[in-house]
Amino acid sequence: MPHLDHAYLNNIISLLGAEQFGPLKDQFVKDCEKACSILKAALEQGDEAPIRKQAHLLKGVLAQYGARDGEAIAARLVNDLPSDWRSLTQALIDEAAIACAEMATIAGS
Repeated sequence: MPHLDHAYLNNIISLLGAEQFGPLKDQFVKDCEKACSILKAALEQGDEAPIRKQAHLLKGVLAQYGARDGEAIAARLVNDLPSDWRSLTQALIDEAAIACAEMATIAGS
């Protein structure tokens, strides 16, 4: 099951062209990788402080390209950290990593 909305992505690419889409794609990958790195470090250190900020960032980034599962997980972490924040954070990292890898396969660079 795709984690990104490929119909939407294809529309963007057809409107912008692959060359213009390339920087958007690269920024998506960069933003996801950076947020995941920060989230991983926070999990390792048991530090709740950066979780909400990075979840908020990923919520927007993932929503922008239709990664609804990751967006939903991020939304649960944004307002108040639930008691299962560690498992949700790991689930968000996993979803973002899959979306990131999927985006890397999309034409346009």
